[in-house]
Amino acid sequence: MSRTKSKHNIEVCGDCGALDATWASVNKGILLCTQCCSIHRSLGRHISHVKSLLKSTWHPNQLNMVCTLNNNGANNIWEHALLENGAKLMKKKPNAKDPISVKHEYIKQKHLQCAYAFRENYEDGLMSVENELGKQLHASVRTPNLETSFRLLALGADPNYFHDEKGSTPLHVATKSDQKLQVELLLVYGADPSCPDNHGKTPIEYARALPNKDLANRLVESQYEVTDTFSYYLSLRKPDHINGNHFYIPQTGFKSNALSLTKLQKLSNHVFEELAMDVYDEVDRRETEAIWLSCADTTELNDVPFLPVDNTLSTTRNQGRQKLARFSTPELKSLVYDILIDTQRRQMVSDKSNMQLREVSTLDEDPLYDSVASDDDYAVVPDDEPPTSPQTEKSPSNDKDSIISIDSINKTNQILEQLTKQLKNSDNTITDLRQEVLKLRHCVKQLQTENTELKGRLSHSKFSSRANGDSGFDSLEYIAENHGSDEGLTNGISADEIDFRKNKKTQRPSSMYETREGISKVPYWHAMKNQMKQNDSRGTQSLYSSPQNRETILQCTEQITRTIQELCKAIQEPDKEECVTSAEKVKVSVVRLASVLPKVLETEADRLKLMVELVSRLQPECSALQISNQTSDMKSVEQHFGNIRDIAFHLAKFTKDIVTKYSSNH
Repeated sequence: MSRTKSKHNIEVCGDCGALDATWASVNKGILLCTQCCSIHRSLGRHISHVKSLLKSTWHPNQLNMVCTLNNNGANNIWEHALLENGAKLMKKKPNAKDPISVKHEYIKQKHLQCAYAFRENYEDGLMSVENELGKQLHASVRTPNLETSFRLLALGADPNYFHDEKGSTPLHVATKSDQKLQVELLLVYGADPSCPDNHGKTPIEYARALPNKDLANRLVESQYEVTDTFSYYLSLRKPDHINGNHFYIPQTGFKSNALSLTKLQKLSNHVFEELAMDVYDEVDRRETEAIWLSCADTTELNDVPFLPVDNTLSTTRNQGRQKLARFSTPELKSLVYDILIDTQRRQMVSDKSNMQLREVSTLDEDPLYDSVASDDDYAVVPDDEPPTSPQTEKSPSNDKDSIISIDSINKTNQILEQLTKQLKNSDNTITDLRQEVLKLRHCVKQLQTENTELKGRLSHSKFSSRANGDSGFDSLEYIAENHGSDEGLTNGISADEIDFRKNKKTQRPSSMYETREGISKVPYWHAMKNQMKQNDSRGTQSLYSSPQNRETILQCTEQITRTIQELCKAIQEPDKEECVTSAEKVKVSVVRLASVLPKVLETEADRLKLMVELVSRLQPECSALQISNQTSDMKSVEQHFGNIRDIAFHLAKFTKDIVTKYSSNH
């Protein structure tokens, strides 16, 4: 797609709105100005893959895909929270004239932390969410609706999701439907074009059956994207995939390093693939850097001297990736050349192993799924065997003789035995995982039932309070009497499991689907109240005889009541600005009561300790509620709201018990 055909695009920066958007983020689906692009480059290719619209090499389908996403509002997915909350929060988005430090902070929150991204609330477990997103993506890619698929991928849908009922992946569906832009989007997010369906056919095979072969050629190119990039980096030339030549190694200008090549040949497949991907990222960084320096408006901006840290990788690997920047251009090209040679050798070994397996298993009706040679084939390189290179390849006649030899058959039998053992181990692992999944599903069902009951109780409480003409939390009597029975919180819990001292610092989990250790071990107020009642029944003598003491205690309890009422009003306000201040007042009131009451009634020490411990948790919960409200995290707001309400309820209960006991003794 030429630039003259894309002039109709909305060529403004998706982050600051600048009009000179000459760069694009491929995986974010937005255009960028030069300043914002410099910040995207510092985040890393794994966060935002940037390319120049004017000077980078684009496949027409990929450029068309990015422009289509940009024109159809893909940026709204990343700024959903800003648009949803109106003009007040829109001030957080910088404009073109803001300093780069302001843009850097905004882009970091938007793209690295995804603070404003679109998020859906799912009430099912994580596995159910992944299955639901995968099924929706599986259905969406058969249509031209590109933005729907992009939204699902942004939510976390797996581009390689295998639909059990359909027996295929989204890439199979998009290929058979001849949706080129959908295919390009899936490839950008990591779809595998060599993954077979339930019939053993890959998306490439389905694409070759289409009348137009462009899609098949594109899928083949994506399969060899790393080695093609290496070949182009060395010689500005790529292999001819149409004619079956999938590797191109320059014959002149480069010489293999025997020591380096020997070390590469001893690496396992997994480690070798990681090294190849790290070198690929470094090559891409240097090519983008060259284009970056050729632009006149980038001289005053910071460059990216090495690969940014990827938090999904280990520290050792990140350090190794950054050390690649120390390689001079000839050293890096020599390493790339050796990787190309060993990649071709490994592919030849893999093809040879597959041929041997086919010869041995011609009478076997079950297919063999090991399409890649095992790591044992690369573990040790004999000293007397020279490194494989394009000049020392074996002839087809020698390969045929080796296939039918007895030694090859014996080796194949050993491979089959190893595969059989691995399959048995895999079956055992799958069985164990299924049992774990069943347990987790049972746990999720219990949590969903509990959540439904709590929601019903909350809605009923709100309805009752509004029918009486108040807000539902302004009255201390409502908090003490209509909050709900304590038995509901401790239903099915034995007395031996109650240990308030061990659980007084336990916080409610951030999600109802996480481990509910905090909730399952919530302070069991009913059991503690029974224990305190037993202690009181042992003959506690009233010490409220002094009128001065009675007056002081009455003033303290009234102050606690007022402050709790103020707190309940504060947490219901939309901005919740007075929440922390009200919590501090409640704490001061309780501390004052604790300083007075033990002097006149030592038997109330346990109840006061519980009140002090409760009120110490109140202010952090209010702070967390205020922060969650400012970030529009509704799940956290609901969680902290419930915690504050529970604490206020029990404080009111204890206060009422003290007043009741005082009245009876008086």
